Amino acid sequence: MNKKLLLMCLVGLMSAIPTYAACNGGTQVTGTSGTFCKSNVKLNWWSASAWCKANGLRLATVYEVCPSWDGTEGGECSEMSNYNDGYAWTATAFGSTHAFRLNPGGVVSNQCRTGDYCRTPDGYAFCR
Repeated sequence: MNKKLLLMCLVGLMSAIPTYAACNGGTQVTGTSGTFCKSNVKLNWWSASAWCKANGLRLATVYEVCPSWDGTEGGECSEMSNYNDGYAWTATAFGSTHAFRLNPGGVVSNQCRTGDYCRTPDGYAFCR
């Protein structure tokens, strides 16, 4: 009987504690579309994706960050209009060499993710 009671207590405790992936080396950013983990250092697109995975997360898509975005270059992301921390990478590709990113002020643009020029760390990882 004691073992059953202990097991029931452990199961109850485990189900009551929400499970969160780590945001080690990052900062949580919240918009109306949800909470994201933003790296504290700028990375290129490939490194941003790897950074998210190292934290048990994945690079968020532009549609997760900006569900109301109209799909146009320079389009507004009203869900993150208060975001002002620098460029933030998303997982959404733009053609074969670029990816969409969130700009300060909640505007969506794109930047290259492949090639020599694109190795420059110029955006933060935006993970979910």
